[in-house]
Amino acid sequence: SSYFDMSDLKIISLNVKGFNNVVKRQKILAFLKKEKTQIALSSETHLNDLEHLKLRVGVAILIHRSLPFTLKTIIKDNDGRYVLISGFLYGEQILIGCIYGPNSYEAAFFPKLQSDVVSLSTAYVVLHLKLFDTWRMTNPRGRDYTFFSHPHQTFSRIYFFLSSRMILDRVRECSIGICSISDHFHVSLIICPPFSDPSSRQWRMNPSLLSSPAFIDYITVQWNVFLTANKTPGVSPSLLWEAAKAYLRGCIISYTTAQKKLKAQFKSTPSKTLFKNLEATRSALNQLLTRKAESNIFFAQQSGNKPGQMLARLAKGRMEANMIPCLLDDSQVRHYKKKTSIEL
Repeated sequence: SSYFDMSDLKIISLNVKGFNNVVKRQKILAFLKKEKTQIALSSETHLNDLEHLKLRVGVAILIHRSLPFTLKTIIKDNDGRYVLISGFLYGEQILIGCIYGPNSYEAAFFPKLQSDVVSLSTAYVVLHLKLFDTWRMTNPRGRDYTFFSHPHQTFSRIYFFLSSRMILDRVRECSIGICSISDHFHVSLIICPPFSDPSSRQWRMNPSLLSSPAFIDYITVQWNVFLTANKTPGVSPSLLWEAAKAYLRGCIISYTTAQKKLKAQFKSTPSKTLFKNLEATRSALNQLLTRKAESNIFFAQQSGNKPGQMLARLAKGRMEANMIPCLLDDSQVRHYKKKTSIEL
């Protein structure tokens, strides 16, 4: 089967604070892969030195190659503040935009943006814009932030998803993640595509936990506690193993929840001690990601594009091979819209 199905569409918005360094670029791509991101909205890319000299922000939209998206139109801002794309996904025309508005008022920016959006307007719109946010619609009583200012020691929420009403009806989740490779928190949006049945929800352990010595020590202690209390002559090995899996799963969920609460506690009651703990954890994770990215780059340079890799990709298959993105009529004209395809 292909990497993605029609269960969920995951979009992530991330301020990368520079995308030009090869190691950092590898870390960001590894992060997006780990999060199973289909569409990434990246801001402050700064892909070359010329952009820095011209004070261009730089935005980009990354789309996974397995997503059956057919591009139709692209509109880009000359100052690198927004990019809009229109196309067809699952038989529906959609508009996706990544927008980084100016910090100060610019009279010409929003009228020009509005004009470009109207020219591509569809019923299905997803915008990365600092206006109305989907997060607040899905978390009406929640309290979270996307940026922490070190000089002022304050939190703020400056990154938002702006979605049309038809997109809001399909939103499964909109959440703010944990900062690891940037000083901004990423925002993720999960949307249910049309005509899809919800996939079975199965718990999966985060494999990155195995790289943490503290987690290894914690889970080892819990394993010994479980065996001491439950390994008795009257308990069969199969029953013991099934019970152990349930117990360890609860321990792992408890451990990860405690880590998330550390971030939430710092946001509600900031202190120097909590700040140092968070910075130490973030620094350790960043170093680990850097070593992994450097290792991947070295391996890619040494191994190159071996035939085995190409055969593995062919064997794995891709979603677009099984999808019908458009139909040809008798005049050899391609039709992407679902309504027209049904009539044909």
